[in-house]
Amino acid sequence: MHAPFVITSEHVGDIAVVRVTGELDSTHCARLAEALDACLSAGRVHLVVDASRMTFCDSMGLRTFVDYSERAQEAGGALRLAAVHGAVARLLELTGVSAGVIPADPDVATAVRALGAYSGGLS
Repeated sequence: MHAPFVITSEHVGDIAVVRVTGELDSTHCARLAEALDACLSAGRVHLVVDASRMTFCDSMGLRTFVDYSERAQEAGGALRLAAVHGAVARLLELTGVSAGVIPADPDVATAVRALGAYSGGLS
């Protein structure tokens, strides 16, 4: 049985932390895009995607991350992935995305610090 797909978000200063739970595949990419669009529209151009509870990512999910990394950069910000593991880490490695296209950090706090606005309290 698969875990339900859930997206939640919170703000740490001017950074949006978007948490993805479950399998990110072509049927769920639009929901992730909506969440990231909402962050960018609200002026939060620094994005952290918490993948600690993401169990799978297909090529469309990967494309969504790349698209929003580019959109964040165009808006003067950046997108970082946090707590990538398992099959998702392997996909990033195999495609070369983890080699500098989208930075990946061990946890959300590290990603937030890397974006320059860490205010404490996250783990």
